[in-house]
Amino acid sequence: MKLTIASLCLAALLATGCSNKENNLNIVPKPVSVEIRNGDFELRPGLKIISNNVFCAEYLKEYLVCAPVNDLSSMIVPIENEDIWKENRNGDNCILLVLDENFKLNGYSNNEDEPSEAYALNVNRKNITITAASQSGLYYGIQTLLQMLPANVYCKNEADSTQLENWTVQAADIKDYPRYAWRGYMLDVSRQFFDIDFCYKLVDWMSAHKLNKFHWHLSDDNGWRIEIKSHPELTEKGAWRGPGEVLPEAYGSGKKRYGGFYTQDDVRKFVEYAQDRGIEIIPEIDMPGHSKAIVSVYPWAGCTNPSEFVSVNGETKNILCVSNDKVYTLIDDIIGELAELFPGKYIHIGGDEVQFKNWEECPHCQAFMKENGWDEERELQRYFVRKMDEIVSSHGKIMCGWSEIADMDLKNNKGKSEDEIKRTFSDQTILWAWKENTQCIDFLKTGYPTVFQIAQYSYFDMKYSEFERGHTWASIVSLEKAYAINPEKMVDSLSQVEYGKPASEKEKSYIKGLQCGLWCELLNKPARFAEYQFFPRACALAESAWTNENSKNYEDFYGRMQKKHFERLYNMGIAFRVEPPLVVYENGKLIGKSDYIIRYTCDGGSIPDSSSPVMDGPIETDTPNMYRFAAFYKDDLKSITMLPQGIAPAEYLNPETSIETSFKAEVKGFPMSNITDYDFSTYWRTERMARKGDYITYRFAEPVECSRIVVESGIPNIDMYGITDGYVEYSCDGISWVKANDFVDNVSVIDNRENRLKISAVRIVFTDSNDGLNVSVQDLKIEK
Repeated sequence: MKLTIASLCLAALLATGCSNKENNLNIVPKPVSVEIRNGDFELRPGLKIISNNVFCAEYLKEYLVCAPVNDLSSMIVPIENEDIWKENRNGDNCILLVLDENFKLNGYSNNEDEPSEAYALNVNRKNITITAASQSGLYYGIQTLLQMLPANVYCKNEADSTQLENWTVQAADIKDYPRYAWRGYMLDVSRQFFDIDFCYKLVDWMSAHKLNKFHWHLSDDNGWRIEIKSHPELTEKGAWRGPGEVLPEAYGSGKKRYGGFYTQDDVRKFVEYAQDRGIEIIPEIDMPGHSKAIVSVYPWAGCTNPSEFVSVNGETKNILCVSNDKVYTLIDDIIGELAELFPGKYIHIGGDEVQFKNWEECPHCQAFMKENGWDEERELQRYFVRKMDEIVSSHGKIMCGWSEIADMDLKNNKGKSEDEIKRTFSDQTILWAWKENTQCIDFLKTGYPTVFQIAQYSYFDMKYSEFERGHTWASIVSLEKAYAINPEKMVDSLSQVEYGKPASEKEKSYIKGLQCGLWCELLNKPARFAEYQFFPRACALAESAWTNENSKNYEDFYGRMQKKHFERLYNMGIAFRVEPPLVVYENGKLIGKSDYIIRYTCDGGSIPDSSSPVMDGPIETDTPNMYRFAAFYKDDLKSITMLPQGIAPAEYLNPETSIETSFKAEVKGFPMSNITDYDFSTYWRTERMARKGDYITYRFAEPVECSRIVVESGIPNIDMYGITDGYVEYSCDGISWVKANDFVDNVSVIDNRENRLKISAVRIVFTDSNDGLNVSVQDLKIEK
């Protein structure tokens, strides 16, 4: 009887004895099934890697060069050569990587158009065997094996690895497969440009967590990032912003030429690299909104309306004219080149957040609507997306888009039976659900495969906590909240509210999977902030996408992170977020709590660093506001700096104040009175961008004696739409003025501690425009 490789490996699994030893492997994401066995496998000199897959053998060998073994070798053996496989099945001191297309695991079934991602991993005293039906499955088995080794394995070379006397792997039998076939991450490279080397690192880090889709947001209002040979102007002009460029400065890029793009040669090499690691890249060109980069290069592609309507992102002139046939010729050229560069099945066309007022005023679009008998602008959106579907399909790809592309379908199919539903786009079209609302269940009812990238859980540009940098418009997304995403539970709840019953199993079958996303308005600072925002939340997303919901538990997950996985991330070279310490002031003592080392300063302002004293117990003090605390991981990574809970950094004065300014006084929802009420959570938004010579003067009813005045701009705790070019001056008589300091990172400070002058007025002077469509201004912080 002919033996298969899978049956040989199954025999190896059954040959080991089982024990009740506690599972302490701390693997992330958590596998489906782990049975701990007696003993362990020790990596010894002469270790052999035997495989019928060249990439996986060499990949594993690259990591094991830092192991304390000599004469490490790899042997590539064809699957048909059963004699060698038999010889090594029970061989000593070897790792077998078996790619067998007949391999299957009970409980796992993949779509026919998707590769199997299941694997089995057996470790016994003599050898290690990983078996899978695809290279992706084999690669994921290797990721689990690497996590079973000392965390030093991620250093990848002897110089960086702390040498241990021996490396061992716990004997175990692991069977594993994913919950969802779609496990993605998205990176916006338009608002901030990330070089190709960073994208390579992201592929390494994300694939190590068994994520398999990279949604590459390659265009938006603030930059075009991919070479299109038939239209070189897109990168010659559209990839850059700043003085003298077609795109203005934005999001902290400053008064300089800023930008960049990926050449087609860059892309081809990168795509191959990602494919080897099981990651499919989905390119996105965001249209017909978010298209300022296109319209700035080709003004004829935009609408001709005279008014400048502001989009939700604060942009104007960023909408394509959907009635212009030349636009579709341009897009066909672009999609054609993308289809050749990206061998995957999907192209994402965006389709979100279109400012319809542009089309309402555009004479060409209005004429086109009249010609077709349409009475609302959403029909223009549907027409455009239908054209995109045709173009993308003509190049052999499947169209994807944000939820808005199906707005008209949801409206027209609401309440209809399954037989009555009519979809505008092809059945394979994939929608992106990014809001937790009724649309999520309606997409599934309409029969559209849907990726869940829900902002309230999976937009990692959101803050981790109220004290940290990031957006808040969707939610504060803590690590625990990122872990809590559960599409099935979500649609059951939404369906119950909307339709009086949970979602059906058929409706749930349209859930493609999960994805996290990183929009980059606020990623200009600090250094390596993208890593901070992604990790460890990407670990939570990865487990939610891979691990069965019944096996998930946040406390267990966080325990695995603490015991082992943070060390792995550190050795991978990831600048992950360190949880800030909690310090309380009770009974005259500062008491700290953290999973990490806490360091502190006590001079009222300086930031703790790796040389600052360690908080090794309660600190007695009657001036808690003078202390600053931060948590440190191995003294290389640190948390944000924190004050004791409930303690203000200073005692503030709140003098009666009036405002004089070159801007208009009132803006709906953000009145000027917000900057004289000393409520530091509110702000005044000007009606326009700043110009050189603009001013804002704060006049006090009575002169104020104080130590410092901190002048902050930008949205409070978010740091957008601040003052990029300007300075602050002050007056003691209300007539003559003394210049204080320029704005740096949207902040200027008047230091009055030495002179203790009585100040009558403070003035902000603008020396140039800012990098947003308006300026956000805050209350003065006047320190007693």
